[in-house]
Amino acid sequence: MYTRPVERRIAQLDGLRAFAFLGVFLRHAIKFPLGWVGVDVFFVLSGYLITRNLMGLRETTPPGRTFGVFYFRRVLRILPPYYLALIAMLLVQHIAASDAAWYFGFVSNFRDAFVGQIVGVYAPMWSIAVEEQFYLIWPCIVLFVPVRRLPLVFGLVIVIAPIFRYAMTPYGFDAVYTLMPGRMDLLAAGALLAYVDKRVPTFFVEYRRKFLLIGLATVATFAIISISDKTFRTNLALPLFNVVGFGLTAVFSVVVFCYVRGLEKGVVMRVLMNPVLQYVGKISYMCYLIHMVVLDLLKPLHLGKIPVSILGLLGTIAIATASWYLAEQPLQKLPGIG
Repeated sequence: MYTRPVERRIAQLDGLRAFAFLGVFLRHAIKFPLGWVGVDVFFVLSGYLITRNLMGLRETTPPGRTFGVFYFRRVLRILPPYYLALIAMLLVQHIAASDAAWYFGFVSNFRDAFVGQIVGVYAPMWSIAVEEQFYLIWPCIVLFVPVRRLPLVFGLVIVIAPIFRYAMTPYGFDAVYTLMPGRMDLLAAGALLAYVDKRVPTFFVEYRRKFLLIGLATVATFAIISISDKTFRTNLALPLFNVVGFGLTAVFSVVVFCYVRGLEKGVVMRVLMNPVLQYVGKISYMCYLIHMVVLDLLKPLHLGKIPVSILGLLGTIAIATASWYLAEQPLQKLPGIG
């Protein structure tokens, strides 16, 4: 019988999740500039929380059972909402069975990169594929690499990611943006932060203001390059943006996480702890999965971007709420592996 680690919930991270989702939602609803950075924030959060989970399992669970416990939790958390959303997508936007297989197998990012992206309600699914592929390899690293070596491994992964993006430049934007190795700087940075958090619990609080300054400097650098170089754009898929541009948004996402993690009080903390944002953060997974379906269903009404955005957000939250109370929460209450 394993002992489930007792972990203090970091409530402000739910508020951060809510903002990350809202950024993605606004990007899809009204083409909000750089709203896609919300996906980067999700990746940092995932790297942090999954590594924190795995390190806890490493300390509390017999070595032969850690994989079973980890994947049992992931299957219950990820698969039911994912397949519910995928069925809804298939009903709204029909695709061939051969195309659907990419989504059922969590390899749609490979299709996007080397076959072509299916435009429409399936847009968010590449990032879930990245997450699932991350879950396959990351436990092998965190559970078996000597603990003292983990920072070195995480650091190497962070360095390799921009090199991979540079190497994939000739294959186009989707190959750079949607394949897991090109996103691993975000996931591994989150992992490194989990390691630091465990070893130096006061780290985020002590350096909070410095994180804020780094974030502002990152935004300024990004803006200066964007203004001075018109080729510094995501859709052009040129080496400069693939390495430097995505690198800067990764740094920004990391420092936003660090700043939020270090909050204890103040205006920003009160905003993040707002009950509405807390709730949206809690149900953000299904919100992320289903929001494109809701927006697509509202298109025939021709109400204009703002009304559709408002109705789309409310509809997304309503569906995610039903999913949370009818499927996700009951499944999470099931007993773990004994």
